Amino acid sequence: MKFRTMLLASAAVMFTSSAFAADITNPFFLPTQGKFLSDTKVQFSREKMEGEHGGAEKDLYAREQLAFGLTDNLAVFGAIGNTFDYDKEERLNNDHNFDYELGVKYNHNFGKVLTQVGASYWTYDPQSFYGQDKMDDETSERWRKGVNAHVMLGYEMDCGFTPYTSFSVDADIDRDNNEQRYAWFVGAHKAWSKASVDGGLRYEFGDEYDGEGDDHNEDLYLQLAANYFVTDNFTVGMYGDYNLLPEDKDVKYDYTVGLNAKVLF
Repeated sequence: MKFRTMLLASAAVMFTSSAFAADITNPFFLPTQGKFLSDTKVQFSREKMEGEHGGAEKDLYAREQLAFGLTDNLAVFGAIGNTFDYDKEERLNNDHNFDYELGVKYNHNFGKVLTQVGASYWTYDPQSFYGQDKMDDETSERWRKGVNAHVMLGYEMDCGFTPYTSFSVDADIDRDNNEQRYAWFVGAHKAWSKASVDGGLRYEFGDEYDGEGDDHNEDLYLQLAANYFVTDNFTVGMYGDYNLLPEDKDVKYDYTVGLNAKVLF
C-alpha cells in the first residue's frame, strides 16, 4: 500500500509540474534565480509615404536578448541588435549597424494582481549607421545614448487569461533637445497547453528630432503575437503591428512583422 501511494503521489507531482509549467511567452515572465532566458527576434518593417515626401522605407532588424534571474522576481538582461541595409537606397552606410541595451526588471505580485517595473540603458553609434559624410560636426564623434523605463499592471485569471496594461518612456540623454517618446499599451495574454496569443492597442506619442527641429507626433498601433510551445522551455512565434491612425496624413501604411524564438535554460 505504501509503495502504491508513493507511485500515485509521484504521478500527481509530475502532472502538477507539467500542468503549471511557466508560460515563458507571458509579458510578466522573468527567469527564476540562476536561470537564463534567450529571446531571439528577426523583423521586417515598411512605411509607405505619399505626397511631397513620397517613397517607401524598409528595415530588416535582428536582436538577441539574454536575461538572467538574480532572484525569482528580479532579472538583469543584455541585448544586441543589428539594422541591415535592406533597401540599398543609401539611407544606411552598411550592414553592420549595432545597438546595445542593458537593463533590469522586477516583478511583485499581490495575489492575482501582477506588477512589473523595469529600466534600461541603450546606445548606438550613428556614424556606423549613416557614415561620416552625413554627420554634423557636433555629433560626428558621439554615440547616441538613452534610457527606457516601463511599468506593467495585470490580472491573472484561472483560465490562463491575463488582461494587462503597460506604460513606457524612451528618453534621449545625449542631445540638448532631450527627445522623449511614450507608449501606452492595453491588451491581454491568453495561454493554452501548446500555444499562446497576445494582442492589444499601443498608443505612441512624443517628440522626434529630424535634424531640423522637434516634431511632436502621435500614432495608434494594433499589436498582435502568436506562439507555439515546442517544449515547456522552448517556443517559436510570430508578431507584428500596424499603424491604424498615423498622425502624418502622408503615411499610406506603416507595419512590422517578425519571427521570434524563446529558450529557458
